[in-house]
Amino acid sequence: MEEEANQIQPLNEKQVQNSEGGYVWQVTDMNRLHRFLCFGSEGGTYYIKEQKLGFENAEALIRLIEDGKGCEVVQEIKTFSQEGRAAKQEPILFALAVCSQCSNAQTKQAAFKAVPEVCRIPTHLFTFIQFKKDLKEGMKCGMWGRALRKAVADWYNGKNGMAVALAVTKYKQRHGWTHKDLLRLSHLKPANEGLVVVMKYVTKGWKEVQETFKDKPLSAETEKLLKYLEAVEKVKRTKDELEVIHLIEEYSLVREHLLTNHLKSKEVWKALLQEMPITAMLRNLGKMTAKSVLEPGSPEVAIICERLKNEKLLKKARIHPFHVLVALETYKAGHGSRGKLWWRPDEDILEALDASFYKTFKTVEPTGNRFLLAVDVRASMTQRVLGSVLSASTVAAAMCMVVARTEKDSHIVAFSREMVPCPVTEDMTLPQVLMKMYEIPTGPTDCSLPMIWAQKTQTAADVFIVFTDNETFAGNIHPAVALREYREKMSIPSKLIICGMTSNGFTIADPDDRGMLDMCGFDAGALDVIRNFTLDLI
Repeated sequence: MEEEANQIQPLNEKQVQNSEGGYVWQVTDMNRLHRFLCFGSEGGTYYIKEQKLGFENAEALIRLIEDGKGCEVVQEIKTFSQEGRAAKQEPILFALAVCSQCSNAQTKQAAFKAVPEVCRIPTHLFTFIQFKKDLKEGMKCGMWGRALRKAVADWYNGKNGMAVALAVTKYKQRHGWTHKDLLRLSHLKPANEGLVVVMKYVTKGWKEVQETFKDKPLSAETEKLLKYLEAVEKVKRTKDELEVIHLIEEYSLVREHLLTNHLKSKEVWKALLQEMPITAMLRNLGKMTAKSVLEPGSPEVAIICERLKNEKLLKKARIHPFHVLVALETYKAGHGSRGKLWWRPDEDILEALDASFYKTFKTVEPTGNRFLLAVDVRASMTQRVLGSVLSASTVAAAMCMVVARTEKDSHIVAFSREMVPCPVTEDMTLPQVLMKMYEIPTGPTDCSLPMIWAQKTQTAADVFIVFTDNETFAGNIHPAVALREYREKMSIPSKLIICGMTSNGFTIADPDDRGMLDMCGFDAGALDVIRNFTLDLI
C-alpha cells in the first residue's frame, strides 16, 4: 500500500496529535459555543429532555466574551437563529441574554441590536427577557436600563401596526410577561398611527380605543387594523357559532383567538382548517377526528388528503419524513398521549399520511457525505423512544430509509453479536424494512463493531451513525478508540454519532473530540443536530 507513509500524518490542519498518537479533532471554544447554540450543552451530548440552562452549560460562551470575541459570538447567535440551525430556541435566547448583560460595551451593544432579528415572535422576546431576569443575580447587574428599553421599543416599532396587532393577540403572554408589561417598562413612543392604536389597545383596552378613535380621520390601513381588533374582541364575547365562523373567515382568526368553548364546535374547526398551516394540521388530526370534523368522505378529509400529498407545500413547510411518521403513528393509535381524546382513524387520512411519508423524502437535502448506519437489532428495540410515540426500531428503520434515499453513498448494516449487511433499498416500504431487521439474529450489543467492520472491509465512511436502544457496550474495544483506529488506518476524518434512543444520559463520545456525539432519545430536534454535525456546523 502506497498510502502507508501518509497514515500517521494529520488528517487535516485542524487535527493535533494526542497522547496515544491517534489523531483527534480539537474542540475549540467556538465549537463548544456552536453546540450550545444548537442544543443547549457544550459537551458531546444532545439530550431531548429539557436541560435547565445556566452558567455551567455556557462556560465557553463566557470565556469567548472575556477574550474580547463577544461581537463574533453575537454574529454566530444571529447566524444560528436566521439559518434555523438550532434544535431548540432557548439556548440561543439564553446566549443573547448573557451577551446583553456582560461587561463588554461593544458586545452588549451588538446583542441589543440583534434582538429584533433573533426574537422573531413574542414568545422569543418574553423568553429573552425572562433569561435576563434569571441572570441578574449571578451577573450582578441591573436590567431595565436604557439599552433594554430601546431594544424592546425597537422590537415593536420595527413592525407595522397590523403585524403587531397579530403578534399581541396571538401570543398574549409567556413566562409571566405580558405585552402590557413590556410596553410600560420600555416607555415606548409609537412610530406610526397603527402602533398608537395597538399600544392603546394593549395598555388601556378596547373601549378606550373605540372612544379615542371614533371621530378621528384615519388612514385606510388604520381602519383595517381597527376592524381586525374589533373582530378579535367580538369573537371573545359571542356564543353564536355562525358569528365565530364568519369572523374566522373574514379576518383569518386563528385558534389562539378563540375561547375553549368555541373549540367544542366542529363547524368552527372546519372554518379553522381552511387556512391551517400544515404543521398545525398534522398536530390536530386526532383532535379533529375526535370532534367529528373529519367525517369519512367529507370535503374536510379531501382538503387534508390533498395537502398531505402536495409536494410543493411539504417542501415549503420543510416537513421531514420523521414529522409525518410521528403524526401517522399518533393518528393510527386512535388516542392522544394523555389518553383524554379517543378517535377512530379515517382510512383515507391514513393512506394520505402513508403517501406523504414517502413524498417528504424529496424535501430532505442530501449532505453528500458517505454514511454508514448501523442498527442494533435486539428485541428490546421495540421499546418507545424517549420524546416520541415511536419504537426505537421504527425510528432506526425510518432513518435508514431517509439516508438510503437521499445520500448517494450509504451503507446500512445491522449488528448485535456480529455485523450483517441490512438489505435496505430505496424502493422498500417501512414495514418491509422492519421485517428485514426482525429476521436478523441477535446477541449482546457491541457499539464498536461498525467501525471495526468498516475497517476490515475497507468501507469508506465520513459519518457513522449507530442506533441502539441504549448505551450498551459489550466488546473488547471502546467505540471511541475503534473510531480513532479507523480514522488512522483509512485516512478519513470520520465522525461518530451514537443514538441511545431509550436512554436518559450516557457518555461514549469523547468531549474533547469534535467528531463524536451522543444522542439521548430522539425527537424532531435530533434531525437538525445530526445534519449540523454532519456538515461540520457544530
